[in-house]
Amino acid sequence: MPVGGLGSGRHASEGCHVDFCESSLAIDLSKLKRDGYLFSGCRGEFKWRRRGQVIGSVDYRVEQEGLRLIYRIRPRGGQWRDVVEVIVFDRTPTQFGGERIWLVCPGCQTRRRILYGGTFFRCRQCHGLRYESQYLDPLSRLLERWQKLRERLGSVGSLDDPFPPKPKGMHWATYRRLLQRDEELAEQWEAEIADRLRCAES
Repeated sequence: MPVGGLGSGRHASEGCHVDFCESSLAIDLSKLKRDGYLFSGCRGEFKWRRRGQVIGSVDYRVEQEGLRLIYRIRPRGGQWRDVVEVIVFDRTPTQFGGERIWLVCPGCQTRRRILYGGTFFRCRQCHGLRYESQYLDPLSRLLERWQKLRERLGSVGSLDDPFPPKPKGMHWATYRRLLQRDEELAEQWEAEIADRLRCAES
């Protein structure tokens, strides 16, 4: 990965290739907006940690035309090189008169919400990254979807526990839809387990 020497600001680590999105250093525009930092003139530092250790850091500044990134790279263990790159914004109208801001990937010029560290920050397709869930077997993917649905309702317990109560602020229509989906996933889980048991017995 290119970004962030240990304990440093504006540094990039020695570029190692990462196959999975989940293991990459990611800049998520929606998180920046959600945290209240997506306004012109705002500046700060993206910092990534793994097991409590800083593995990457990049300075940024929000400008009218885009997101300016300032960091260093060391391709193939060579000399450190400073990088200043502006990731251009694109804006599309929303249904109720507002606008949605996107990052334009410098590699393929497509709108993206997330860019990932490689030698430079590019989209998932440009870096050839995959989601870890793509490599799970069907039963594991089903289990992951089921757990994520329960987590959306604030549940951290077992899937054998009763369906969680409706969170405050959630519409009843949404809650009933999630309940129906929960029941569908439970039936799929039981059917998959039954199929595997039959195969094991045959």
